[in-house]
Amino acid sequence: MKSPSSRRRSHRAGVHELNLVPIMDTMVTLIGFLLFTTSFLIFVKIESILPLAPPPDKQSPAHKPLQLTLHLKAQGLELLSPFGGITPHTIPHQGRVADTKSLHEAILETKKHFPQESTIIFLPEKGISYDMLIACMDAVRVFAETDTAIILPNAQGVDETLKELFPKIVFGNLFGDEA
Repeated sequence: MKSPSSRRRSHRAGVHELNLVPIMDTMVTLIGFLLFTTSFLIFVKIESILPLAPPPDKQSPAHKPLQLTLHLKAQGLELLSPFGGITPHTIPHQGRVADTKSLHEAILETKKHFPQESTIIFLPEKGISYDMLIACMDAVRVFAETDTAIILPNAQGVDETLKELFPKIVFGNLFGDEA
């Protein structure tokens, strides 16, 4: 019988298997790290409604709507109703920060006069910071702990305390037009 050639043996001795253990260790560590860090991320979203035009055949309402509007400008905030439902409020900024306390007080007073209203239109100027926009949204959406309660009868006639001021926020100039 013939013995195997030495060329075959030397050729096989040169081929090594790829060691996958370090790559698998790295992947296990990476996956664990990604799972651990994503558990701390919290995403919050605030619903906003797109403005809709009324149907053309709709009759004008018997009373004028409030259509509460907040202009966010570089020099201050302007709260008004285009149909004269409220007296306009001009709230200057405190330095570079919006005076959200004065805005909240004006919104609270408006809610006392119009308790059924739940929509406010935001008209931010170009260049208004994201932080200012969110601070104003927080000021108009919910009651503070120190606010006096507003009580209304519900559909069954039972008195209920309102939990939100103006939760429906509509952006009036989504395409960057200046107000």
